[in-house]
Parts: sequence; C-alpha cells; structure tokens
Amino acid sequence: MNRIVRAVLVSSLFASSASFAQDAEFNMQVDVDDADMPSARIKMKTTTNVNGEETTTVKVRGGGTRMDVQMTGGTMETESHTETTHTESRMGPSRAERREERRAEMPSSEPSFRDCGVGTDEGCTTRRDGQLPMDASTWRGFYQSLKSENNEIVRQEKAEKMLKRVYLTAAQFGMVLDLFKNEITRLEVAKVTAPHVVDPQHALGFSSKWRNSISGSEYTDIITE
Repeated sequence: MNRIVRAVLVSSLFASSASFAQDAEFNMQVDVDDADMPSARIKMKTTTNVNGEETTTVKVRGGGTRMDVQMTGGTMETESHTETTHTESRMGPSRAERREERRAEMPSSEPSFRDCGVGTDEGCTTRRDGQLPMDASTWRGFYQSLKSENNEIVRQEKAEKMLKRVYLTAAQFGMVLDLFKNEITRLEVAKVTAPHVVDPQHALGFSSKWRNSISGSEYTDIITE
C-alpha cells in the first residue's frame, strides 16, 4: 500500500486511541488523491478486554486493496491483500476466423455442375479472366451457325467476331478448328481464339491438325502464350 494510505491509517490509529476509552465503533470515508487508491472506506473499532488492554481494529477497503490493522497493548499487526479483477478482452475475430468469414460470404468460384454441350469436359467449370466458357445452349447455337455457313471466309469472320467476346473450352475450340479446311484460315482463327480458351493446356495436341509442320509449330507457340 502506498505512503498516503499508510499515513491515513496511522492517523486513524492515533485518533482512535485518543478518542475512545470504552468500546466504540467508528466508520469514515476518506478520499485520497492517489491513482492506486483514489478513495477508501475506513472502519475502526475499539474494545477493552478483561485485562484492561485496549484493542483498536482498523479495516480499510478501496481501490482494489484491503488492509486490516489491529493494535493491542502497543503491538500492531497488519494484514493486507490486493484484489484484482480479471477482464477478458477480445479485440475481434482472429485472422483465421476472418478468412473463414470471407470464404463463407464469397460465392463459389465454380458451379458444382455445368454442361458445355460437348459431353464430359474438364474445362467446363474452369475460368479465365474471371469468365466461364460457353454453356451448352450458347455453344450449340454458335456452333450450328458456323457449321451451316458454306463460305469459309464468311465462317471465319463469324467465328472471329464471336470468339473475341466469349470464352470456350479446349474441346469446343478443337471442334471450331475442324470446321476450317484451309490451314491458313484455321491458323488465323486459332490466333484470335487462343486467348479465350479457358484450359489451353488441353489444346496443345491440336498442333497435329496442321499437316504443315511450320504451321503446327506456330500454333504451339500461340496456344502456350
């Protein structure tokens, strides 16, 4: 206990000895300008035993500190305790909890099932640039439109115009390439389409669609960019 509180106790003891000749009890509130114990409640009680010895008991409570002082026949016994209150502080969710919350709030990046119109297709749920490939309905309409066009130049124009806006899987890409008999035209279509193939690693083998090895090598460079 700090010096100020000790001074309060000593003063109280002297006041008690001087003021009480018979059994008495006295309560008082003492305000102390101290950060550790700004206010204290002091309870004093004086008694006289059968031997005529006067006993003064002082109890102090305040600021989380408890002190009991007992003086009998010039002997003083002091017992003090410090009472602390445990406060559990939680600043907020942990980093792991925040990750779990974000994961729960974010929609699934891939749908559980999609049909891209070409049977079993590993690339159907793959994204590129945040975009999914054409679904079955879009693909069938697009593919039928190209297939029904007899003029290969017009077919190329249609394909390039559409494939600059949509994404497709390697399986869909391979079927588009097969619509073009002219190898030069096929390579031009591949140049436009390759950046929108969601799983280009699955399209590496399409270099065999060119009989000209130079064109086949150029295709490999295009699809691996």
